[in-house]
Amino acid sequence: MANRSAEFGLLRGILLLILLVALGVALLYAYRAQSPSTETVSYGQLLTEIQSGQVRAVTVEGNRATITLSDGTKQQATLPDQDQTLARAVSDRNQTDPAHPIGLRYEQSSSLGFGVAPLAVLLGLLPVLVIIALILLTAAAFGRARAPHRYELLARLADLRDRGAISEEEFEREKRRVLG
Repeated sequence: MANRSAEFGLLRGILLLILLVALGVALLYAYRAQSPSTETVSYGQLLTEIQSGQVRAVTVEGNRATITLSDGTKQQATLPDQDQTLARAVSDRNQTDPAHPIGLRYEQSSSLGFGVAPLAVLLGLLPVLVIIALILLTAAAFGRARAPHRYELLARLADLRDRGAISEEEFEREKRRVLG
């Protein structure tokens, strides 16, 4: 009896943990849905915004430029291969308006050989994998809880022996199997 209540307590704990993880994942995705995504603009629009003085800083990583506008919002643009026009446009703008210089910074691309996107996908799948593992653990706990305890099996075998349904030899053989 004490064993069943311990198993029930374990099962309740696992179910509570699953509920908390599911709630955490739901809140994480709700938060991500609310956070604004970075707007993607064309390369031409990027150059126009630089020339008009709307840009505060530009960070170039590989063929992607992240633009910080004067109002603090961010945009992204894809740069053409071997682009020199962007640096020239920033330099020209800084010469015409030295009181409001545009910061231009080049950063190394990700050092990971497979890129950042696959890593982000794997990290996005992590909560799903944790939930699946918790469900499997819960199913295993249910399976153990439903399996009769070996002493209960012995009591049933003894009852069958006492009623004459099985012989003493059959009882001893099953007893060794259950305990063995």
